[in-house]
Amino acid sequence: MVGSRGILDEVVVDALRNKGFLVNYVEDVRIPKPSKIASADVVYGAYLQTCSRYVAAAQVLHKKTMIHFVGSDAYRYAREKGLRKLYWMTLVHACDGIFYVSEHLTTLVGRQGAILPLPIRLSLFEKGGHASRERDVLYYCPSGAENARIYRLDWILAYAKTHPDEKITLLGNETHPAEYRLDLRNVEVIPFVRYEQMVDVYNRHKRLVRMTTEDGLPRMVDEALLSGMEVISNGRVIDKVPPERDPVKFADRFEQELSKIL
Repeated sequence: MVGSRGILDEVVVDALRNKGFLVNYVEDVRIPKPSKIASADVVYGAYLQTCSRYVAAAQVLHKKTMIHFVGSDAYRYAREKGLRKLYWMTLVHACDGIFYVSEHLTTLVGRQGAILPLPIRLSLFEKGGHASRERDVLYYCPSGAENARIYRLDWILAYAKTHPDEKITLLGNETHPAEYRLDLRNVEVIPFVRYEQMVDVYNRHKRLVRMTTEDGLPRMVDEALLSGMEVISNGRVIDKVPPERDPVKFADRFEQELSKIL
């Protein structure tokens, strides 16, 4: 498996290993190592931008390849142009299998594939019936001009101004922390929180609101739902967690799809 450093990929690796797969995880993706590829039956890449070099090398070595698209990958793939787009298209259409976390992403990429949400650690996110939930809204919006556009900073600031009695939290991630300086008394900015501590953040809030121009299937939505929060994503109320969020069910589906290409 080729991915990036972080606990979210570790959840996938653990799920597959617990199923019995021998998973060799690669996070240093700059220069593919032929010896690692040669020892594998399948090269499975999480996130196109991260795994593309390894997938290309695997295809040259006639190994089976699979790519798992998340929302950000699919939207960037759709708007990319020129040589990079041609390179990505060649990789994607030569792959033996494609996964998408959400069905609507197939239209952006232009190739059919299996719909398979990525798993989460269910045990971390139990409903916090004891939680005080002293804050009203948790809103995800990492810093940076492009992130501010994609994650609709303008929307939450307008909401905060028209709902001065609601306590709102803006949250980023470890790679792109939220570093906004806002003159709004009802808005708290938290740069990022480590994954293991996210349940504490969820338990402080009543609602998670996600507004984005690039709608995928973020794990945050289902983590918050499992933690007992109300969840609104792009104006839709979310009340069900996909079964494949369970690592065991994810691995079962993965095995089914893998059997089709081996």
